[in-house]
Amino acid sequence: MNNTYKLLFFLTVLTLFSACSSDDFNEIDGALLKNPNYETNVFTVTISVNQVKQTAVQTNGLGGYLLGQYTQAPFGTKSATIVAQVGLPAANPSFGSKTQALEISENKPENEKVINAYLYIPFFNPNSSSNNATYSQNVEYQLDSIYGDKSASFRVEVKETNYFLSDIGTDLKSKVYYSNNTDILTNLGSSIVSTTTSATTISNKAIARFQFDDPQTTADESKTVHDVLAPGLRIPLSTSFFQSKILDKEGSSELASVTDFKKYFKGIQISASNFSKDVMMLLNMANAKIQLEYSYTAYVSGSTATKTQYSRYDLPLNGIAVNLFNNAGESLTDTSKTYLSGALGQTASITISDTDIARIKSEKWLVTDASLFFYIDESVTYSKTPERLYIYNAQTGAVLADYQYDPTANNTTSAYSHLVHLGKLQKENGVGKYYQLRITNHILNMVTNNGANVPLAIAIGSNIKQTTAGSYKSASGEGKIANTALATPLGVVIKDVKLIVNYTKVK
Repeated sequence: MNNTYKLLFFLTVLTLFSACSSDDFNEIDGALLKNPNYETNVFTVTISVNQVKQTAVQTNGLGGYLLGQYTQAPFGTKSATIVAQVGLPAANPSFGSKTQALEISENKPENEKVINAYLYIPFFNPNSSSNNATYSQNVEYQLDSIYGDKSASFRVEVKETNYFLSDIGTDLKSKVYYSNNTDILTNLGSSIVSTTTSATTISNKAIARFQFDDPQTTADESKTVHDVLAPGLRIPLSTSFFQSKILDKEGSSELASVTDFKKYFKGIQISASNFSKDVMMLLNMANAKIQLEYSYTAYVSGSTATKTQYSRYDLPLNGIAVNLFNNAGESLTDTSKTYLSGALGQTASITISDTDIARIKSEKWLVTDASLFFYIDESVTYSKTPERLYIYNAQTGAVLADYQYDPTANNTTSAYSHLVHLGKLQKENGVGKYYQLRITNHILNMVTNNGANVPLAIAIGSNIKQTTAGSYKSASGEGKIANTALATPLGVVIKDVKLIVNYTKVK
């Protein structure tokens, strides 16, 4: 423990003793503190705040992907679509009970036929982080990250994409996909949604899948639950498309390997339209899948008789996924204010005065608290004000030391994590007033350890425990953006920013 932290510890203990109500301790307190040899004060540090408006953001490798549209003045209407790679669970799959080679050699075709096809994408809920989460039929679950009106109806469109989503770029490095990728948009096929698909709504109930009925028994197995899935979107797809695209390719080179399959079925684009009201959803693409239900002819052993059997086959969507963003109707004209919004939005860069840091050093002030205060423009009417802001190294995307040392860091829930460093929105009478972000350790590192005075980035925070960062493009160049800002469409207008330092100085 260096001398600075020793003195901090001593002062903290001294403060605790001075608060004691015991008469004996009051006598000691008076003896010790009648003429204290230190003084406390407050210093407002000079900072410069610069607006950063992204023209494109990296949207592959995210924890969740947005779908829908959301309107908030003055940020206009944000819309989001998803492009996802379709995977093959295993190479050279067999449908029915026999391989295609056996069907041919035994002259016993199984006549596999797709009877139902669905796109299933779960919402996030408190159980989403568990690998062994279970759900119960007809039970309602709390949904996370649904922005706008949850009662809204809308249409989900699904199209095949003819653009190959490669892992490796031309520079032989991991490929970066941006939110304005026009190559994807110009390589879309036709719709693969069922012609009977109607408007979709959001339900927080778990989705039950039922067993197939066996016509040779008296029981109705179709009333027995097969499994229960997390609440999510479940969109009927074209059975004829998946008949020709998947089942009819059994035993073919297209399904011979996972790599060959990705080049054959390059992926899908998921979009939403015809909203009755605005709604944007953060979807769990890691557990998304295309679900196929099909029938086939089974041959009774030792007999020429046949019977119809049923089975399921799932195609995962947990490979490469990309969010495509679009903004319309922005009105961000007041240069005296700072605009912060998520998805394809705005962040800010803060630079702390080197002169003021040098003064704190030369005066030998002992910094006890350093906090950035962001005061909200209350002239704006917010549908929902973001609960958290997020601060990080603007050059590298890394968190600050205060993030690592926050005593609430180990809380498993983002809403109750890092509350000291990244304080929640402060309200009065239900109205958001300001945010307080403590950067005491960051300041101390510059003052006592000669740490670099790097520019700091400020963004909207959705999941505070998500600390990864990607790249962005802007009119002035490229930089790093926190991925937590890409998982929300929310925005807030800041009218003033201050860096307040509380310090103790020996007389």
